[in-house]
Amino acid sequence: MTTADRPAVAYVFPGQGAQAVGMGADLFARSGAAREVFATANAAFGDDLAALCFHGPAEALRPTRVQQPAVVAVALAAFAAFTEALGQAQTALDDGHVVPVAALAGHSVGLWAAVAVGGALDTHTTMAMVATRGAAMQQAAAHRPGRMSAVLGLDPELTAGVVDEIRARIPGSYLSVANINTPGQVVVGGDLASLGELPAAAKAAGARRVVPLEVSGAFHTAAMLPARDAMRERLLAAPLADPRAPVIANMDGQPLRTAAELRVELAEHVAAPLQWWRGVGTLVALGVTHIVEFGHKGLLTSMLRRTGQDVSLLNVYDADSADAAAKEFRNV
Repeated sequence: MTTADRPAVAYVFPGQGAQAVGMGADLFARSGAAREVFATANAAFGDDLAALCFHGPAEALRPTRVQQPAVVAVALAAFAAFTEALGQAQTALDDGHVVPVAALAGHSVGLWAAVAVGGALDTHTTMAMVATRGAAMQQAAAHRPGRMSAVLGLDPELTAGVVDEIRARIPGSYLSVANINTPGQVVVGGDLASLGELPAAAKAAGARRVVPLEVSGAFHTAAMLPARDAMRERLLAAPLADPRAPVIANMDGQPLRTAAELRVELAEHVAAPLQWWRGVGTLVALGVTHIVEFGHKGLLTSMLRRTGQDVSLLNVYDADSADAAAKEFRNV
């Protein structure tokens, strides 16, 4: 294979919603590298996070303070199993990584997995920071109750107009666009009263459906400002390094190449709307031909498949899928 024929690869990592009882169990059973990741995650979390992933119950995985580190731990274990299948057993990119990685991206808390795989932060520190993030966001949600809903079939500008109209007429509303996943899937977060008005208003504007999400708070809205402030403080002392591949920002979809840029993004995006779709556009502009998602359920893979992007899509979530992905790249 010539240099011109070599694929440009992006590694991506999911956020909340990618959890399910049993996730990571096969990785643990069949990959020594994955077991080491789970051991590190348990130590950083201060409890048997792996057992919660493998055995649940589902109610135990649902709280934000557990769900976020659980999703990141499984993503990092999947990456470790993949590199083990490549014959490298790495937990982060280094000079010996055989896959030509053009960029890394993560959806919300998945951004922390991207940072760890990029070598900007070690696994233990990453997991400890994610545990702090999850606890801070859960506390913020308890202080200012809210939820999130996905608006389907309505473009982002029209959705934003609906949100503005509702917020203007409901006292105390903090309803806002929280995430643009695709041009036809916009997530809105806010107070319960405002969200109650959303389905009728969005459908009147042309939305196909409004789907309530199984989350415990209005993430990436003003409700999360206390969590943002907590992360700002923690990140001041975090030993971040420059990543070995660009990390795509959630806030504007642009590549982040320095520790200083990561430090800002990792704090500020907690209370800012996510521009996931702009990040996908950046991956395409970088010439990415293959996207590998590391994590359970393949949510990002499914999202990308529905948008018709001309890229090869792979999802690594167990030992067999790790072997299959490694086979894809072993001779590049």
